[in-house]
Amino acid sequence: MTRFLIGLVLGGCGSAITWAASHNTGWTVAIGLVVAVLVWFGEFILDDLI
Repeated sequence: MTRFLIGLVLGGCGSAITWAASHNTGWTVAIGLVVAVLVWFGEFILDDLI
């Protein structure tokens, strides 16, 4: 649950920064989702890479 909340917060922060810089909805959604998914599944991805 903690990883989910951290991903949610960091994804929102990434989206806010992207929106402030570009005002492009597509990039905002894409960056927010990518950051959230990388935080949620980062442990599994790193285990496979290492």
